[in-house]
Amino acid sequence: MFAELIEKGLSALSFLPDKYLSFVSETLSVILFVLLIYLAAKFIKWLAHCFFGSEFVEKRFPRLMKAIKHSRFLGSAGHTLSAMLAIHLYTVFIPEEGALLGAMMARVVGIYVVACFMMLFVSVLDVLDYLYGRNPNIPLRGVFQVGRVIIYLLAALVVVSILISKKPMYVITGLSAAGAVFMLIFKDPILGFAAGIQLAGNQLLKIGDWITMSSHGADGTVTDITLTTVRVQNFDNTIINIPAYDLVSQPFQNWNGMVQSGARRIKRAINIDVGTIKFLDADLLARLQKIRLISDYLKDKISEVQAFNATHDIQDSVLNGRHLTNVGTFRAYAVAYLNSLSTIDHSQTCMVRQLDPTTAGLPLEIYCFTATTDWGKYENIQSDVFDHLYSVMPEFDLYPFQQPAGRNVSMAARVLLGADKQHS
Repeated sequence: MFAELIEKGLSALSFLPDKYLSFVSETLSVILFVLLIYLAAKFIKWLAHCFFGSEFVEKRFPRLMKAIKHSRFLGSAGHTLSAMLAIHLYTVFIPEEGALLGAMMARVVGIYVVACFMMLFVSVLDVLDYLYGRNPNIPLRGVFQVGRVIIYLLAALVVVSILISKKPMYVITGLSAAGAVFMLIFKDPILGFAAGIQLAGNQLLKIGDWITMSSHGADGTVTDITLTTVRVQNFDNTIINIPAYDLVSQPFQNWNGMVQSGARRIKRAINIDVGTIKFLDADLLARLQKIRLISDYLKDKISEVQAFNATHDIQDSVLNGRHLTNVGTFRAYAVAYLNSLSTIDHSQTCMVRQLDPTTAGLPLEIYCFTATTDWGKYENIQSDVFDHLYSVMPEFDLYPFQQPAGRNVSMAARVLLGADKQHS
């Protein structure tokens, strides 16, 4: 025993009473033991830094080295090796029987060993989290966080068993009575972990996805997926943390399918004033036949209508025969116009259809897909389409429906007043 050697050396000192020799020697032995373990941890950490910090390793494994430095793995490994050294040197420096500090040091060394191995395992998880936790395809960060929680709980369980000098099973038996309390405390992590498994397993969500969730005011990109929350950066640069369980229990919209398809839908209607809808007369038909996009369409339609009317011996009756309308021709023009645009994805559905009439007129819906999913380009393409359609509507003697505004009322009043003055 190292303490006995120190005690023999101190016995030569005449000023030190014999009754204090044992305590002083044990204290010095403990101090040397702690100092040796501390220096061993520092030395091992220095060696590890010399090896892993070398230029050869840095260039060969740059991402792994960043993960190791970020997680402080080398320091944890140095402490763990020093803890293993402490286990072997404990009986040399710390006397077990008849020692005043033996019982206390046994617990201290045991707790130190548990803490070192806990830090090592957590550092390993941190390395894996750095390397794979933000994988956009399979977010595993929540799994690593659950692993940390389990390691902390096991370490706390072993530390408590060391302090009370009981086996861990004894502590587990005592904690079983408080299981309901733990379920209440860790309700969010448990629900979050279950939700994380569902999100990752069913590939419902991953980092980089654009999602909208009106119940939480989320409309932006997923930047992080943790054990209990999903972080979303809205397009106005605000940050929203959504509980992971809510993404499973409540509906949300993931736009990733749209992004992967490479096409984004336009689905917007033009409300046409019903009072402007009519059959094509000769002047309007002659004017529309000059439009290149629908010249062939009108030629075929005119032939079809004339053949039908001739077959049924219909002369000039509007009710009995077939006639072209300005709204139908405009609808054909809108389809031809969309088909002529290179910014529209022609492999997707493209149509112009009528919806149910409302008090706001007859909705004519444009349904097509742009050839890009870029937000800015999409909005420009959509605006250009409707700019053009609104501009050409008067050529078909059609006008969009608009609620009367103050300007319209004042103009109507002026017209009426002018008419009254003329009659008077």
